[in-house]
Amino acid sequence: MEECRILCVDDDINMLNTEEDILISAGYTVSLAKSGRQAIELLKKGISYQLVLLDVDMPDMDGYETFQEIRKLDNARMTPIIFLTGMDGEDFQVKGWEYGAADYITKPFVKSIFLARIKNRLNVSVRTSDYDSKALDVLSGQLSELELTVARYVADGLSNSEIAERTSYSYGYVKRVVSSILEKTGMKKRSDIRKLLKEGM
Repeated sequence: MEECRILCVDDDINMLNTEEDILISAGYTVSLAKSGRQAIELLKKGISYQLVLLDVDMPDMDGYETFQEIRKLDNARMTPIIFLTGMDGEDFQVKGWEYGAADYITKPFVKSIFLARIKNRLNVSVRTSDYDSKALDVLSGQLSELELTVARYVADGLSNSEIAERTSYSYGYVKRVVSSILEKTGMKKRSDIRKLLKEGM
């Protein structure tokens, strides 16, 4: 298996150790940062990660500010970032989407679902031959990473139930994401998403 590096950022050392144990046992290579600033310093050394797990509620530099600073670095501009936090309100999740987070996992988490969500994120690959590149570029500017992932699944013909099973989200959550995609893009129905991504603009 090709080495997959994950950077975990959390001010709670016990949580960091838990994440490290789970991820290493699943075969991932893990780096730990106890603050947003420490994470930025690690990334500035040029280490490339396939995924960043980022706590939101941290002192000095919170997760949102850390997210913005990570996006300024050339080697991390496109790295998927998952918010991992105890703040589970819908407003926090919406804010995470607006920042462009790849996902939002709440603590405490179930180990199997935690790993499934990470595996799903790492397995998502944009195969430009499968989708119209111009349409994909346009949607990338309108949607969060999570919404774009769900849009691809819709374009591939998956139902909301199938997407929920694939992503470990609830059916209702996926339904809300699809509604958000339609609202943001001005499209009327699921078939419009498929037509746009498969047939082009």
